[in-house]
Amino acid sequence: MLSSRGAFIAIGGILLLSIGLSAKGIGTVTTMVPILFGGAGLIQQTEGNQTAGYPAGMEFLGIFEILNSSPIVDYGMFLGTILLLASVIGLPIFRLSSNTSLIKVTRTVDREKAFAGEYVHVTVKVENTGKRRMDFLEIYDAIPDMFEIVLGENFIITQLSGKEVKQFSYIIKVSTRGVYKIGPVKVIIHDRLGFYFEEDVRHFYTEILCYPSYEDIRRMEALSKRRQQGKMFGAHRTKQKGMGDDFHALAKYYPGAPFKSLDWKAFGKTGELMVREFEAEKNIRLVVFLDHSGSMGAGIPYNTKLDFAIRSVMLVMKMAEERQDLAGLITFADRPTSYLPPGGGKSSFFQLLEILALVEPQGRSDPLAAVDYVMQRLPRASFYIFITDLESSDSEIFTEAAKRARSTKNNITVISPFGPLFETKITDLTTTERAIAEAIFEEYLGYRKQVEDRLRGLGVEIINVGPDDILPNVIKTYMQGKKAGKGSV
Repeated sequence: MLSSRGAFIAIGGILLLSIGLSAKGIGTVTTMVPILFGGAGLIQQTEGNQTAGYPAGMEFLGIFEILNSSPIVDYGMFLGTILLLASVIGLPIFRLSSNTSLIKVTRTVDREKAFAGEYVHVTVKVENTGKRRMDFLEIYDAIPDMFEIVLGENFIITQLSGKEVKQFSYIIKVSTRGVYKIGPVKVIIHDRLGFYFEEDVRHFYTEILCYPSYEDIRRMEALSKRRQQGKMFGAHRTKQKGMGDDFHALAKYYPGAPFKSLDWKAFGKTGELMVREFEAEKNIRLVVFLDHSGSMGAGIPYNTKLDFAIRSVMLVMKMAEERQDLAGLITFADRPTSYLPPGGGKSSFFQLLEILALVEPQGRSDPLAAVDYVMQRLPRASFYIFITDLESSDSEIFTEAAKRARSTKNNITVISPFGPLFETKITDLTTTERAIAEAIFEEYLGYRKQVEDRLRGLGVEIINVGPDDILPNVIKTYMQGKKAGKGSV
């Protein structure tokens, strides 16, 4: 294929050859004009020499006779022929000598899974498998638009001798959760003069799974190093009389009580046998219902209601794991889309991260289908935390879902992102826009009140939240539920 320089040379040759041929052709035609316009009557004698004479007003045609006999035109035609032949004949020779299939390209990454905001190191190796030298070689590695190159370049311009291997690398920053592909790779070979090039696109890709940001959990872990784990965020254990380590109270001796539980000091003071009772921490079973219907995608890009909800889910699930509670997750829109049974451990947490990385806003919301799905697989009473904006489902459907869940003694709390708070700030609006926004607020609140009235009799609490308080409220809801023993195992 001709490069821009090669195309310029070819077009220049065509122009020079065309101009020369045109001048020659017109010059030949002008010699016939005197004959066509009167023949011998137009032949004049000038100092003994015969010259062609032209009719009045056509004397300018004599210029073409001069051009026809000028060596400049001949030189121009010769140069144009050389340029044209060089560009036309050189192309097939270049095509035979350059073979992009001889260039082998491989890509490696230091990690295929990363948290949003982290860095991935990409290395590209280029090998000339042939024996012929590649004088001018370009390799471009395509990356997704939302990735930022923070170090290095994703291309190389080099030359490769036969069997030579070179590599280049760069570091990218993954910005938001999801699954992305690095690739394809474009290989371009040029000739020495830059007249021609051969291009080949290699459609091979490296998939990067980007988890949601881990920043909130890092802050929690940093705080836990400075505070007692059980007191962070107002944490309290579920207190229940049992065989734990913390003293609860003295009780009268009863037949069958362990001998080691007798408190002899109390016996010495009261003369009555007393036994020591201790507090035992009771773990809870938690299921988070994450609504990812279309309305949850509203808000500022990368800070939508769904983005904040995902951050909340990660944080509360991490806290539940550290406190050895059984925590599960179900994501749903118009149907359940993924389910992680209540459990614990790092493997379970990474399964959670993969689920959250792939969640996208879509469709409407059907909480009843989600509740039925969980109850079929988890018949035991649990603590349900719904994170939903209540905008993509009818209040009747949610009411029926709550009735179904409460029928088996499940405890329910709804954390509901309030749409207008995520989309704009009233202080940033004009007077007219503020009035419209306030009217929308009232409409939203009116609908929320209808839902709350329906659920109040079922013992379901609804907490309206904005971007500033959604995380604290989710944490508070979990800790209060744990303290109250909701969904005790």
